[in-house]
Amino acid sequence: MKTFRYFSAEYLASRGVRAVSLGLLCAIGLWLFSPKMAVAQGTLQRDQQALTVLNQTIAAGGGPELLASVQDYTEKGAITYNSTDQVTGDVTVKGRGLHQFKVEADLSTGKRTTVVNGESGSMKETNGWVRPIYRQGAADLGGLTLPYLPLIAAMQDSSTSIIYGGLVSHNGTPAYDIRLLKVYTKGQDPSGDRGVKEARDFYIDPKALLVVAISDRIHFGVGPHDEGVPHEIIYSNYQPESGITVPLTIVETVRGVTGVTMKLSQIALNSGLSDSDFSL
Repeated sequence: MKTFRYFSAEYLASRGVRAVSLGLLCAIGLWLFSPKMAVAQGTLQRDQQALTVLNQTIAAGGGPELLASVQDYTEKGAITYNSTDQVTGDVTVKGRGLHQFKVEADLSTGKRTTVVNGESGSMKETNGWVRPIYRQGAADLGGLTLPYLPLIAAMQDSSTSIIYGGLVSHNGTPAYDIRLLKVYTKGQDPSGDRGVKEARDFYIDPKALLVVAISDRIHFGVGPHDEGVPHEIIYSNYQPESGITVPLTIVETVRGVTGVTMKLSQIALNSGLSDSDFSL
């Protein structure tokens, strides 16, 4: 049975961009690297409007002190992989800070496990096959189910540009567009395009001030001709848990096609996870 890997970005990485056809190109690709949002190599940009929106979003999520107190989290629920056939099962998600993340999906075909430590990770398929996760995908998975974590990290990192893209229409609804873009030195980024390729756009509901989506492009090549594949994580069904507002429904799309859906029902904070919890 053919299924999507967790997440669909990893499926693309395993087969190569040219070998995959997932449907029509979604609207993400039309605006994601618009000129008004571009930042030259080595140019740091931290817009006050963007910082204000992020501060409001963090406050709506529970506040900086409470969010900073989250050392680890464990979530449980259901997961669906969409392909020619749907495959469903139970899922356990574990996170520790921004750089350790684990997903265990118990499916009818077996267990699929994804583990991230820093900018490296591995995926173990239901048949026992283990393969590495490419660097960009591993870095983006950190804090996947708690979108406040990368926002707080960006605000604390003086080498990250935080760019205000205005109030836009995203997936048919109004949203603030806030771009996070790491600024690298020439030595760190000889080609001058690493920061742009890693950029992520956070879409924030202007009323609830909650993150409704994170969009980026997945890159497998190098150089200016690698335009990347449009990729998005969509958040909904926010509920309070121990004072923190958390999304319980998380959907991943690639090229506008839904690949994975998680519907979480339980979350436990600060249960004392250790490094051993983030291994295959």
